[in-house]
Amino acid sequence: MMRPVRGLDHGEASATGGRTLEMFADTPRLNAWMYAQLAERVRGDVLEVGSGIGNLSRFIAEDAQSCVLTDMEESYVARLEQKFAGNERVRAVRWALGDDPPEAIASRAFDAIVAVNVIEHVEDDAGACRTLASLLRPGGHLLAYVPSCPFAYGTLDEALGHYRRYTRGGFEGLLAGAGLEVVESRRMNPLGLPGWLLNGRLLRKRVLPARQVALFDRMVWLARIIDRLPIPVGLGVVAHAVRRS
Repeated sequence: MMRPVRGLDHGEASATGGRTLEMFADTPRLNAWMYAQLAERVRGDVLEVGSGIGNLSRFIAEDAQSCVLTDMEESYVARLEQKFAGNERVRAVRWALGDDPPEAIASRAFDAIVAVNVIEHVEDDAGACRTLASLLRPGGHLLAYVPSCPFAYGTLDEALGHYRRYTRGGFEGLLAGAGLEVVESRRMNPLGLPGWLLNGRLLRKRVLPARQVALFDRMVWLARIIDRLPIPVGLGVVAHAVRRS
């Protein structure tokens, strides 16, 4: 995996992340596809880390017995509270992965933790994974997605505040080092990788073009087909890991 990038502009990362979340709020096919990679084990008491504005949270809330949604941005937590107002099974809490969990989280144990596009934002990713493992009940699952292919690291990653991109083996090792047993890991979305390389490495853009994002959402059917092919690279890695004891 890549070494952490020093001097990240967290103000830019917050602004770019906000613009990106808003774009992906309008990609229902892509959001449903991402959630489908995790849905089988989203049961019981669930914690979502880095919920953002709730692009995946509505799926989690439908499947979980109860869920805690978290983000480091106060404005996102406020939007989550508004979105799920009246749903007693859902609670929104401010928390930045990398900091100690607040009491509302630390006092609980979860059957599943969902962490999509969040671990790469934490400089001490090993410590972050140990924290997540400690919040799982025995038999509980960490369901995670991280960007892959270190050679694809470019200006898009910098602007989003990514410290690194992962290899599949590197991410498996990170989870194992946190005391988790990797049940399954696989690369995801080879179709999206050329666009990321074009924009982040060749054109050196700092935000994905909205038209390209909308076009990709219409092509998710093709991305699903390509995902079944034995292609050794992809835009990301999805992993399911369990806490055995």
